[in-house]
Amino acid sequence: MSEITGDQGESKRGRPMDPTRNQVIIETTLDLLAQVGYDSLTIEAIAQQARVGKATIYRRWPSKVELVIEAISSISPFESLVEKVRKSQSLRQQLIDLLCLCSQEEHEVYQQAMTAIGSVLPHNKDLELALHNNFYEKIRAAIATIITPFLLPNHELQAERLDLLADVGPALLIYRSFLVRKSFDIAYITRIVDHLILPMLQHDIISNHDQAQHVSK
Repeated sequence: MSEITGDQGESKRGRPMDPTRNQVIIETTLDLLAQVGYDSLTIEAIAQQARVGKATIYRRWPSKVELVIEAISSISPFESLVEKVRKSQSLRQQLIDLLCLCSQEEHEVYQQAMTAIGSVLPHNKDLELALHNNFYEKIRAAIATIITPFLLPNHELQAERLDLLADVGPALLIYRSFLVRKSFDIAYITRIVDHLILPMLQHDIISNHDQAQHVSK
């Protein structure tokens, strides 16, 4: 009865929806996604475990796809990724930190949730498109923001080069999680940066010595 009252209260004109419920629903979605996978995930199960009514969920997210995409996006809140990367560090360390942040490499439930998503992408085009729009474009922008201050004077990366750089790290992490079904850690992410991303940038960025001067400013 109390849940019905709460749902009705939120629907009253002028009364904002309780943001604390959003977080509970999102965390519950990630937990269940990691446990049962995408296909077996239901709004009913999320509502029951989160102790909210289905109407509360549907008022915020019209479909399961939209709820899952927001839940996955909450793992890596791209709008704040660049803010969390310390600008006082080298380009190498900033790239490592960025990939660690966007993959949540220390959080087992989040990695399991991402693996569950990956297993259904080949036959769920709506989910694939939504994930692309919320993941790829934002990480591409974050990588561009980090790399740009380290570019040689009067130098800029062509769009196709930036596309390739944005593909490398996430693609390998997704491949490892979804296809190889292995977890990854900061050591694996560091190898991606050292052996793939930085060599791709060697003719575009200032020297390590100049980088040290740059980050000390």
